[in-house]
Amino acid sequence: MMNGVRRYLLLAGLVVVVAAVVISVQHASRNRYYALLTTGDEAAAAANVDAAIAAYSGALGVRPDSMVAHLRRGEAYRLQHHDDAAIHDLQEAIRLAPSATQPLEALGDLYDERGQPAEAATAYAQFVAIDGGEPAVLYKLALARYRSGAPAGAIDPLRRAVTLRDTFGEAHYLLGLALRDTQDIPGAIAALEHALHVTPSLTAAREELADLYRVKNRRGDEMVQLQALATRDPRVERDINIALAQARSGDYDVAIATLLHRADATTNADIELSLGRVYLAEAERRDDQAAIVKATDVVQRALRTTTSRNEALALLGRARWLAGDAAGAERLLREAVATTPVDPLALGYLADACERQSHFDDARDALAKQDALEGDTVPIEVRAARLRRLGALALATGDAATAANYLQQAVAHGRHDGATLAALADAAWRAGQQDVARQALAQASREDPGNPSLARLKRLIK
Repeated sequence: MMNGVRRYLLLAGLVVVVAAVVISVQHASRNRYYALLTTGDEAAAAANVDAAIAAYSGALGVRPDSMVAHLRRGEAYRLQHHDDAAIHDLQEAIRLAPSATQPLEALGDLYDERGQPAEAATAYAQFVAIDGGEPAVLYKLALARYRSGAPAGAIDPLRRAVTLRDTFGEAHYLLGLALRDTQDIPGAIAALEHALHVTPSLTAAREELADLYRVKNRRGDEMVQLQALATRDPRVERDINIALAQARSGDYDVAIATLLHRADATTNADIELSLGRVYLAEAERRDDQAAIVKATDVVQRALRTTTSRNEALALLGRARWLAGDAAGAERLLREAVATTPVDPLALGYLADACERQSHFDDARDALAKQDALEGDTVPIEVRAARLRRLGALALATGDAATAANYLQQAVAHGRHDGATLAALADAAWRAGQQDVARQALAQASREDPGNPSLARLKRLIK
């Protein structure tokens, strides 16, 4: 009996000793883990990244399932631009702690730095799904989506961000860009105006707002923004933009005075080219031959010094066209569009020169390239007129199907006049699109019953 008690007590004592040893080892292990994390943090703070990585690796040797150690080592690898190793550690941290947001943001930031916005957006979206109340990350998500070519996907996180932080000027600005790119121009203007209200120093927002005011033909509002930009940043380019806006409003003398005032202070080929643009605009509006001569002289002078040779050739070509020399204009304009960057305006000028000489295929090609470059960035009525003209050029070359397609787009962009609808009916009928032709003819009859071309079409289209 006594021996049994002794054995029991001996065994119990052994268990206590073993337990104490285990606890001691665990305590030592825990202390070593935290010590290595601290060492790594101190090394990282001192920009000793190699030592930080070694310490975090040691911590992972003690505790392989540590989300924190993977996260911090991943951030250290990121500092060394060892991106693959950083991504592996950050993804492991996410696997170990799926509800943690810090590794998701770090991974998104890394992908953003690598120029992989779609992957960055995926990481930020996971963050937002866990914690949607952080405006900075909502902004990062929106920016990544915008950069990846998905402006529509940027709108909701931006609206959430500015709801949470109304003074977030950059978010209002990006919202304006996203709304602009999705063709909500009134919404874009409102967002940009609010961006400047909360952050008046946002130059990019002011520039974009001036452009949108120009698109909407709000000349006074555009000028206010351009003048504010010039006040904050008195570069030559700011005065040039003001002068060109003045010319668009028909204030040619004022525009010329603005440019000549700058020309007194500096010799700048950009000023001379801008003077050429103003003189050409005046010549077109007023059929002023003297303005054509002035434009030609100033652009030829600029051509000797400017690096914008394509622009100068385009303006000379336009001057030649206005002077009645379509063939000479075409030669200059072909040279102007032969090398990049191509000025969309030069393509439009080339289309005019080609069409005047009945080079309809070439005119259509130039106009189509201009439309591809500008698309819906121009006012809707400008785009509609261009599509209408492309339809007429396609019809002139006998391509009825393409003509019908362009004319349908013109109607969709707001061209509901009888002439456009009649042209659509004609092109669609020739292309074998009978239903489209009948519908267009019926609409043309309602819009413009007195159009003389309708009688012929009614006899043709049954």
